[in-house]
Amino acid sequence: MKETGWSRVLRAGAWGVLLGGAAGFALGMLLAPEEGRKLRRRLAYQLENLAGQVGEVMDQLLHPETAGEARREGDALVADARARARQIREDIDELLGEMRQQRPARPRSSTAE
Repeated sequence: MKETGWSRVLRAGAWGVLLGGAAGFALGMLLAPEEGRKLRRRLAYQLENLAGQVGEVMDQLLHPETAGEARREGDALVADARARARQIREDIDELLGEMRQQRPARPRSSTAE
């Protein structure tokens, strides 16, 4: 699979932001005046959360076809619904035409006296 220019730029930018943010966060946590055990626990918790968020972002970046697949399925459902609605309209028009043909013609009432 060949990557486009924008795809590569986006991926590199995302990695840069994520790595830079993680490094800045880790340095901030290490330099913050807090007890060692408490700091390590807090840092581990924050890094786990960050890892989960990075995983979600990377899945979305690496597998964009998921959204495309959902879009195709949605478009197919809409097309099917339109075809069914068109068929129902045609059936109704046909039934109305048959009813008009079966209805006896009403005699005209004369308004002239």
